[in-house]
Amino acid sequence: MLLVLVPHDFEVPPQLWERAAILPYGSADDLVAALAQSHDGAAVVTDALPGSSLERVAAAIRASSQPCVEVRSGRWDGESFSPVSAACRGVISGFGPNGLLAAASLLEGEVRGAG
Repeated sequence: MLLVLVPHDFEVPPQLWERAAILPYGSADDLVAALAQSHDGAAVVTDALPGSSLERVAAAIRASSQPCVEVRSGRWDGESFSPVSAACRGVISGFGPNGLLAAASLLEGEVRGAG
């Protein structure tokens, strides 16, 4: 099953609840622990993560054998580097909560293609 990691106060589109395991996180430690769990792929909303924790999260993504997509609610400025983005298979920015639906579709397609 796909894993969707969101900040506690993030609005998850209702149609995603049937397609994925939704795990709200309160800290980078929660997110890192969740990424270590078994899953078919993960979408990670990084809006609430402080810059000081991004490298730890990126290391957890690299340590996982499963694909991961970063989701950012706001638009990317075209310049800022993120270690999480570099560790992920893809990044979806600027679509708000609907970015999670796009990430889930991408990951589901990748999982089907691997089987």
